[in-house]
Amino acid sequence: MSNLDRKLPWIILALAAAAGIAGFALSKRVFDQRPDSPSLQGTLLYPAPRLLPDFTLTRADGATVTRADWTGNWRLLFFGFTHCPDVCPTTLGNLKAATAALRVQRPANKLMVTFVSVDPLRDQPEQLGNYVHYFDPGFEAVTGSDEQLQALTGAVGVVYTKMENSASPADYSIDHTASILIIDPQGRLAGLMRPPHVPATITADLITLLDSPPEP
Repeated sequence: MSNLDRKLPWIILALAAAAGIAGFALSKRVFDQRPDSPSLQGTLLYPAPRLLPDFTLTRADGATVTRADWTGNWRLLFFGFTHCPDVCPTTLGNLKAATAALRVQRPANKLMVTFVSVDPLRDQPEQLGNYVHYFDPGFEAVTGSDEQLQALTGAVGVVYTKMENSASPADYSIDHTASILIIDPQGRLAGLMRPPHVPATITADLITLLDSPPEP
């Protein structure tokens, strides 16, 4: 494998990350010009929410999940994999703390959290469910084939790439977007929370979003 081949996944991730940051920075400037813009600490919102594409994924309990299932409540999406050594467990731990605080401060509001595995080869349903429910039994875990996953990730700006391990092919890693995506009750991509993820900041921003008038 040439040096270029080895570097290509990193180059793709870097370009995608740069494009995503630039796009959301522009979105934030435009959004902040609106008189009804909520004051958020660690969240970037689109000027207008974007409808999710049609997709089909499978929940850890075997049920099929489509776009219609992600309507009715605010939802946070995080993409990762169960063999992730650091970012995924840390983020899920932060979401556990943030949503626990939210339940205390806004017990009437329902917020859903979904972990989307981008490693369907290793993340079999039982393992995936046990992993996510370790953090919170209410968290949803879903995955699908690479084709099914890319139908969603490509539309919401999430990037993931498999990093081969020549010494141990089964022990590969996956580089992936570390932002938390925000889905509004109409099933639209409303914005994202970029790392580092701080539970108190997540909770504060969620309360602001939940208390704000719904976006038409």
